[in-house]
Order: sequence, then C-alpha cells, then structure tokens
Amino acid sequence: MDVRDFTPTKEPISAHGLGFIQVKLPENRRLHVWHPDLPRRACFDYSAIHNHRFGFRSTILIGLQFNQRCDLIFHPEGTDDVISHDGPRSEKGGRESFVAGRVNVRLRPIEKYGPGESYEMPVHEYHHTPNSGIVVTLMEKLAEDTIHACTVIERPHAFDQDFDRFQLSPDELWQIVVKALRQ
Repeated sequence: MDVRDFTPTKEPISAHGLGFIQVKLPENRRLHVWHPDLPRRACFDYSAIHNHRFGFRSTILIGLQFNQRCDLIFHPEGTDDVISHDGPRSEKGGRESFVAGRVNVRLRPIEKYGPGESYEMPVHEYHHTPNSGIVVTLMEKLAEDTIHACTVIERPHAFDQDFDRFQLSPDELWQIVVKALRQ
C-alpha cells in the first residue's frame, strides 16, 4: 500500500460526512462536535455504520452520546455492502472508495453516555453514533493499524463519493464549535 492511503486530514478543522466537526488537537486527540445543522453525506441515512483503523477513547464533554456497536456477517446475499476507504484523499477531503463485500448487520444494544463518561472502541470494530442534538466529545486515538477503515451501506444505495469536507469555511465551523461549547 502507498503511504498516502493513510494520510490524515491535514486541516485543523473540517466537517465530517457523519454530521460532526473534527478539530485536530495535539497528542492524537480530536474534538468532535455533532450539531443537527451540519451537512452530512447524501447517503447518511443508509451508511452511518463504520469502523476505524485505530482504537479510541471518547469522553463526553457536552450532551448525550449514543453508541451502537455492530457485528457483520459476510454473506454473498447480504443486505448491505462494505465500502472500503483505501484510496487516496480527494480534493474534497474524502477517500476514494469501492464496494469490498456484502454483509448482514447485527446491531447490539445502544449505549448511552453523559458528560464526564468515556467509552472505548477497539481497532476495526463497527459502530455508529445515532446522536441527536448537540454533542461534544474528546476523542483520543489508542492503538493504530495500517488496514483502512470501512463503511457499511444498505443495498441498493450508492456511497456518496462527493461529500465536501470543506463546504463550510473554517470561520463558519469555528462559530458552530464555540456556540456548542457554550451549551
């Protein structure tokens, strides 16, 4: 694999297609701010389940964080496609992606965390965060792998390759972050 496949987002602040703002902090930490007015990728309603190539600890600062872990059962007649994000970053900040397999998804119980509480996700475990309202978390990367992340999308929907992480200016994003931190 080419080293560019694992190049992180360079910008100190950007929008994420899952409906949150990511602020890069020192020491492998990120501030994540979910807000209902933020743009999401066009296929969000069908593709919120994903994994990460790193494990992490998420500590809730503001709001209620919901986390739902998921198990994937690979099956040629599955109801969902696994989208591999192992391509280089595009000019819009996302990675070139492709269908890598078909699965059925088994959802586990929803976990709920409030301010001051933390949870951990291991490397490559699938989950989604069905948040509503404003939620602010501090995410700290733990173990990291070189195998890329994936998203799960319900069939027959196509993954949105065109989400623009930079559609809002840094000033607009910072205004949302500051407003959320004043909650």
